[in-house]
Amino acid sequence: MNIDDKEYSSQTTNGRTARRRFLKATGIAGATGMTGLSGCLIGGGGGGGKKTINILTWEEYADLKKQIENRLDVTVKFTKSTSSSDMFTGWKSGKDKQFDIAVPNNNYVPKMMDAGLVDPVPDDIVKNQKSIYDTFQQFSKNQFTEGGKKYGVPIRFGWYGYSYDSRKIPESHEQSYKVLFSDKYKGTNLKGKAVMYDNHFKAMSATALYLGYKKAFEGSKVRLSEKQIKKVKQTLIEQKPRLHGYIAADPSYIKSFKQGNFYVGQSGRNEIVEMWANGTDWPKMAAPKEGSLAWFESAVVSKKSKNKDLAWKVVNEFIAPNLGAKLAKVGYSPSCNPKTQKHLSKEQNDMFGAIKPSRLKSFIPFKAVENESAWQTAWDEVKTA
Repeated sequence: MNIDDKEYSSQTTNGRTARRRFLKATGIAGATGMTGLSGCLIGGGGGGGKKTINILTWEEYADLKKQIENRLDVTVKFTKSTSSSDMFTGWKSGKDKQFDIAVPNNNYVPKMMDAGLVDPVPDDIVKNQKSIYDTFQQFSKNQFTEGGKKYGVPIRFGWYGYSYDSRKIPESHEQSYKVLFSDKYKGTNLKGKAVMYDNHFKAMSATALYLGYKKAFEGSKVRLSEKQIKKVKQTLIEQKPRLHGYIAADPSYIKSFKQGNFYVGQSGRNEIVEMWANGTDWPKMAAPKEGSLAWFESAVVSKKSKNKDLAWKVVNEFIAPNLGAKLAKVGYSPSCNPKTQKHLSKEQNDMFGAIKPSRLKSFIPFKAVENESAWQTAWDEVKTA
């Protein structure tokens, strides 16, 4: 897949500014510092003869440094990445010798497996994975398992559907992508009051699901036929006069939503959680009956790591109930381990903790796209129509 998966996942698009806003709103202490231009997060070199585990991951993970080092006889050194694509290409070019652990999005774990970069998960060490949601157990079995061996551990997740202004559209409405393609819904005039992501994978996938092409998402890749791609393209072209526009960045989405420029829009849940955390409670997040695209970060250990067992012990801490809860707080994304919920307040569980298993059943995990160039061509034609 050529698209950077962090175009899909909105959890870090706002960077440190959004995170600080969230920390301030929820009263969570501890911001992560940065050092130099290398992207290395505070929490560096080893001392006292302890072994060092080097981790390439998203910014928020460094907040676990102190607790991990207190629980394990180890020094952990975090290096920030903003792209799973960069994690993969970096490891493929030799950085798998430099880092013991990486935490890419799920659709990059098979790439790392195929490239021979990662080591199998030792179940006797990563014991907390037994507690993760059944949905992610199954996803990892389908995506990360080869020859009876699993190569990635799900850590935290998020999903895409659509958000809506509950002052304009009742919460009791049938949650379906058709709201994005309607001039009027539940008595509300939606012409010019809807937005879609400015991204070919997100916009075309939602449209394909709306059109009933869910089987295209069932295999190892997303596969739309030439005829289906043509129908998706035509549906998006016909939708354009109804739209307020296409939006990419989270800050733009949130600002425009709060200004009342649209009432319904394709979105990730993180945008809405951020609005809740900052005191705006009228936006609601829908899980469309046709299915919700889901991302989940998954930890891998380098085949070239000299401290594999210790690295897996660190991975196990990422989904330990109390540390997983802390990671959920600083990243406002739920842990794949539901046992984290007992370490979160009711308000925190409402925002990013307690997720109903029934909702997880509608999740469609990110996958590579077959014939993605045809998707891109179709999207270019939509944008210029």
